[in-house]
Amino acid sequence: MFAVPFVDELASGIAPASAPDIAIDLALPAGMTAGGIITAFYGLVLVEAPLLAWSERVSARWFSTASLAALAVSTLGAAFAHGPIELAICLALYGPAAGCSLAVAEGVLVESAGASRERTMARITLAAALGDLAVPAVLALFAWIGLGWRAGFVVAGLVAGVLALAHACARDLERAVPIEDDEDDAHPSLREALKVALGSRSLLAWSFAGVLVSLLDEVLVAFAAVHLAGLGSLVRSIALAAWIGGGLVALAWLERRIDDVSPRRVLLVTTAISACAIVVLAQTHDSVLAPLALALVGGASSTFHPLVKARAYASLPGRPALVNAVAGALIPLDALAPLVLGAIALRFGPASAVMTLVIAPLGIGWAAWRASEDRA
Repeated sequence: MFAVPFVDELASGIAPASAPDIAIDLALPAGMTAGGIITAFYGLVLVEAPLLAWSERVSARWFSTASLAALAVSTLGAAFAHGPIELAICLALYGPAAGCSLAVAEGVLVESAGASRERTMARITLAAALGDLAVPAVLALFAWIGLGWRAGFVVAGLVAGVLALAHACARDLERAVPIEDDEDDAHPSLREALKVALGSRSLLAWSFAGVLVSLLDEVLVAFAAVHLAGLGSLVRSIALAAWIGGGLVALAWLERRIDDVSPRRVLLVTTAISACAIVVLAQTHDSVLAPLALALVGGASSTFHPLVKARAYASLPGRPALVNAVAGALIPLDALAPLVLGAIALRFGPASAVMTLVIAPLGIGWAAWRASEDRA
């Protein structure tokens, strides 16, 4: 299950990290390409939430297998796309496939592991960070041998296909995550999921915070790549590696120390660091300062997903599929953000789009400030 976030980040990171190259290959404006790539991931945004709510009815084994198989097919399709429409369709299919596969993996691990939710989520996020780290390595290797972003998609698709086969053979995943609630609520519809969300202010607040977290992953990478395009492919690769490296260091610390510190205080500190680093990144094109700023953003923001998502799971214990269904219902906000940022980049330049991303750590910090210190 820990391999799922690795594969997801590997596959989903190819296009954003290659945004300038894809723009050249497909003869598109760089700024709008960066925004369009991220938006395309959310092309089937209305599909994911009902699928996640329905997933409580089936075994984790087959839901995960089907999701990973769809992920593999869509990724291989992207590798052979001849135009922007074909690429957008493949990325749109990828979105719910990746979301469902990651949701079931998180649900099984968080609800079955003996460690705290925060520590388990830190381990999941660390696996995802290793997938992020593989992206520049794969792209650099293929660039060195004369290949490009298409070859990266092929590798990601093949890895996802192998993992789908592995999950199909994993009989220990046959059972679904146990449900603690009564039978009448055991299989919620999307409408019921939204009703639960509106009735749980904590779940709703942390779910909205999760939307902000997503802005500092592929969205940040895509617009930072365009912002730093003038520094060349090597510096961009170094900057991306610095972003991932900072995240790995912070996640390793979080996984070891989270049970000894206050998650709320960690979020308050890291959101402040992330906000300052984003401001610096938006104002520089220096080949040293830019990677340093990205390293700080990567380190600070890497704590957001495990801590925010752990609080969301804690808001509705024993119902991870429903928690993820609520998050899925908010995905339209994820889809809208890259379009807005793409328009900002087109009108005011990519630096302005990067600067706008400061709202993410500020919003998450506000959620942490208003939250209770208690762990569930």
